[in-house]
Amino acid sequence: MLYIFEMANNHQGSVEHAKKIIDEFSSLAKRMNINAAVKLQFRQLETFIHKDFKNSDLKFVKRFNSTRLSEEQFTDIINYIKDSGLVSIATPFDNESIPWFDKMNIPVIKIASCSIDDWPLLNEVSQINKKIIISTAGADFETLRKVYKLFKSNNRNFAFMHCVGEYPTPVENSNLNRINLLREEFPDIEIGFSTHESPEQKSMSSYAVAMGCTILEKHVGVETETIQLNKYSNTVSQAEETIKEIQIIQAAMQGASKEEKQSLLRLKRGVYLKASVSAGQTITEDDLYYSMPVQDGQYNASNIEDIINQKYKVDLDQDAALMVGDLNERHAELIKDIIERANDILAMANIPIHGSEKAQLSCHYGLERFNKFGALIVDKINREYCKKLIIMFTDQRHPSHHHIKKEEAFELLYGDCTLVLNGKVIELQKGKPVLIPRGVRHSFSSKSGCVIEEVSTTHYVGDSIYEDVEINTLKTEDRKINIRLLGE
Repeated sequence: MLYIFEMANNHQGSVEHAKKIIDEFSSLAKRMNINAAVKLQFRQLETFIHKDFKNSDLKFVKRFNSTRLSEEQFTDIINYIKDSGLVSIATPFDNESIPWFDKMNIPVIKIASCSIDDWPLLNEVSQINKKIIISTAGADFETLRKVYKLFKSNNRNFAFMHCVGEYPTPVENSNLNRINLLREEFPDIEIGFSTHESPEQKSMSSYAVAMGCTILEKHVGVETETIQLNKYSNTVSQAEETIKEIQIIQAAMQGASKEEKQSLLRLKRGVYLKASVSAGQTITEDDLYYSMPVQDGQYNASNIEDIINQKYKVDLDQDAALMVGDLNERHAELIKDIIERANDILAMANIPIHGSEKAQLSCHYGLERFNKFGALIVDKINREYCKKLIIMFTDQRHPSHHHIKKEEAFELLYGDCTLVLNGKVIELQKGKPVLIPRGVRHSFSSKSGCVIEEVSTTHYVGDSIYEDVEINTLKTEDRKINIRLLGE
């Protein structure tokens, strides 16, 4: 979640007041432990305003003139934002400002709603390799599709922001359903919310986050004896209250809590023995019955598929609770079998393994279900770029997920693989790599087994966000098993 504190013209053209705003909201970001940015606006007024109107009484001309920043002042504020530990963002309103943004190494460019169809500006911005956030107030979907195509064709990392260009925005005019429409129309990019309602109306931001927005922009400022904020800008305390509400919503959107799981477990039926059994005997369903309560460390009725056909490790009496330590470990046997099958596929694909190769078993629903859900991933290299081999077995599927940092490409080396990108089904073909951009949901499966070459930017632990939120709650060690493939 990225919080953008929009300073707009609330600095009143004063560098010192701008720094006061930055200080206040930097402290808030640290206190609330959030990822935050401060945004400025910049115009080259000498060319932005026509010479015949430079001294006119037009509302915006007067405001821009009274709050203008020189390039030196703008630079000073940008550096202060960076030194405060916040992300610097700025909105250019004219082509003449763009070179200055690049010179200042501002990492994120914001496009205002009024510039959504300013094609001279958009065309130039689309050539810049920075994160780009685009507000969409007043734009129809035909225009948005053109904008999307422009930035997509230039392989840019960009997001759309739902925005209502009414200041302040009455709650009834928030048009929040447009967030759903944007997510449906453009499922492979981030969607955010640029809000202009009264600060007292905190719920709109919470609703937007609950609907899937990952960027939130709010106008902010600091009041003084001489400076009074407008009706849609937030003080530090108002912004803090909004963030608190959002964090409650985010917590409520997580998977099942430990407490919930424990509560449900107490109502499950534990596994008990109908008759005494001997060590080495194979478990059959006829051996078992089910009664509550479930004792600590006891198998329960939901584990039945995992324990049938295993062997008892110890002698057990009639009516004994079947405990986790009572069975022979199958993991070693399973892993050995997986490695043997992986070596067979690699041999058929004529892909040699030299020495001892690090690999991982992705077992998102446990090793017992690996043959249905998972993949064996061989780590070849992970530096500024990353290369992996992904091995899948017959009728195996890897769950849907996306990456925040990593961009990757898949190329089929052997077998068959079906790739699903945001619902679009693609049959991988040898010699034809498929790009998977950041933020794009994808899953993949194989009917008869396959080997895929993955080439990507650097792989980061924790960068895979799964559509099944239960997977996201697992520790890495609970869904990844490190192994080695022994080759020549």
